[in-house]
Amino acid sequence: MITNINYNHLYYFWQVSKHGSIAAASKILNLTPQTVSSQITNLEQRLGKPLFVRRGRGLQLTEFGHVTQQYTNDMFAIAHEWLETTQGDTTQYSRTLKVGISDVLPKSLVSKWLAPLINNDRITNLHCIDGQQDELLAQMAIHKLDLVLADKPLDTTLPFKAFCHEIGKSQIALFGNETWHSQLHKQFPQSLNNKPLVLPAKESPVARAIYYWLQEQDIEMTIAGHVDDSALMKSLGEQGFGIFPAPILVRAEVERHYGVNYIGTIDNVYQHYYAFTPDRLIKDSIYDEFIKHAQMT
Repeated sequence: MITNINYNHLYYFWQVSKHGSIAAASKILNLTPQTVSSQITNLEQRLGKPLFVRRGRGLQLTEFGHVTQQYTNDMFAIAHEWLETTQGDTTQYSRTLKVGISDVLPKSLVSKWLAPLINNDRITNLHCIDGQQDELLAQMAIHKLDLVLADKPLDTTLPFKAFCHEIGKSQIALFGNETWHSQLHKQFPQSLNNKPLVLPAKESPVARAIYYWLQEQDIEMTIAGHVDDSALMKSLGEQGFGIFPAPILVRAEVERHYGVNYIGTIDNVYQHYYAFTPDRLIKDSIYDEFIKHAQMT
């Protein structure tokens, strides 16, 4: 196992990889090119692998060099963020906040949760990324995301430490365009027999709960499709491909935005909402304020 890495040497490598040459990095570092070159050579010897190869008069990252560059980008970005916290009152520093948002979450609800972060003077930039929950958590594990919002609790087998906060839940209802509403609303739920249903991902908690509810009600429905993206699922419902589930909490927004109508509520089926924060940020007042606001939304 490699230990006792000289992080000054790693920083020199990072500067050379960013600026493309030892000469350019030397000016930034205020060191001679010979010093920078010898220190990177020492680092390569310590790692047992080359970081650069010569191409003509310049240097080119090796495959291992590219991997190392990605890690150093993250390391020194985190270091810069930490150094900002040393400047005066730690409750007043500004930063970029990177939030991962699961595709299945209703964007109207997410926007309500994020409102305090957008209006927070301590946050200079809010960067939001959509994706699947597992992918977003993987990004958080390598410090590319500060906060993840999703609909499934944290998997305890994950190889990194994070904290899971339940921030709310909503009962699930079924919606459809005017044609489906007129056919199904009055005799709900028996009217659902043999009708098409558009669902979220097959392994999602909501999809599994709806399958179980249909079995309990002895209702046979045709599954028109499974769609990871909640906005696409609603758009398909708007076009009449089938009826679809959505949280009753955002009923007004769904009906207004997609031109669909409420058909009926599914008993004892809920969508739960969670926020995940990494270990290093759990005591940050910004996150504490966010969690409290989201739980009251």
